[in-house]
Amino acid sequence: MSRKSLAAAGLLATALTATLAPSAQAASASITRAEYDKVKLGATVAKLHSTAGSGACKKTSSSSSPGYSSKTYTCKGNKRGSTASFLFVNSKLELKSQGGLDGRTSNGKMTKAKYKKITKGKTVAQMHAVAGRGVCVRTADAEAKGAKSAVYTCEQKSPFGVASFSFTNGKLNGRSQFGLR
Repeated sequence: MSRKSLAAAGLLATALTATLAPSAQAASASITRAEYDKVKLGATVAKLHSTAGSGACKKTSSSSSPGYSSKTYTCKGNKRGSTASFLFVNSKLELKSQGGLDGRTSNGKMTKAKYKKITKGKTVAQMHAVAGRGVCVRTADAEAKGAKSAVYTCEQKSPFGVASFSFTNGKLNGRSQFGLR
């Protein structure tokens, strides 16, 4: 596995972990997709708190050694089941990930024939062109220095089936499906 693939896998794992992590924040304090996008790599913790608002994000881990410190903040998203995670190293944002902040759902029109046409190396735009409008929705993404990754989910309503596509820097590097016809 290449370093690029390993980096993407790590970013996606962080995004998915953040998506599944339970949240203890108050129901009213949350972060939106627009607020998440405003917190850029290199930002400070103060910028996160001023952008997301008081109480939306909670420090969930920290560590330090001489010359190095890290802090992770997890934020409750404003959509059902959504969340965001921010990793600060030496007081600067190094990695951010989110799951479900877009709040979109697939229109259920994915098929196995469409899935087979969406192959490794295709772009996000090419995936949408093959699948059709509203079929594939971004469910998670992450960003770190030099790498952006995203996961798209595409559903088939009857009989139920689902496809998942993962992209790194805009190119498809992994896909899976279950139950598509």
